[in-house]
Amino acid sequence: MAVASGLAAWGTWGDDADHSLGEYLAVLAIIAVSATIVFGLVVPRWNGKRAALLVGVLAVVSVVAFWSGLPVVLGAAAILLGLRLRGTERNAGSVALALGCLAIVATVVIYIMDM
Repeated sequence: MAVASGLAAWGTWGDDADHSLGEYLAVLAIIAVSATIVFGLVVPRWNGKRAALLVGVLAVVSVVAFWSGLPVVLGAAAILLGLRLRGTERNAGSVALALGCLAIVATVVIYIMDM
């Protein structure tokens, strides 16, 4: 959540961006709600390769809405689920891990290019 919040602050006030506190707080609300749902409900209850891969794919797809913080939240969840799987389903765990990392790195690259 800290990384997503930091990127949101960077996108709101970084460089020559002229956005309001209200916009930042709206994005923080999206991040907080999504992190609560993902880490409070999804990650503890969903195990297995299907869940890890689904969250990883959703993380990558959510990069189109990079400003929302969702790619970082979902990417972190995919990484966590992927690490859990690496003991039993090594290939699926590695793919979920890679998708989570890809979503986070792509989000950071977009923020850098947007500045």
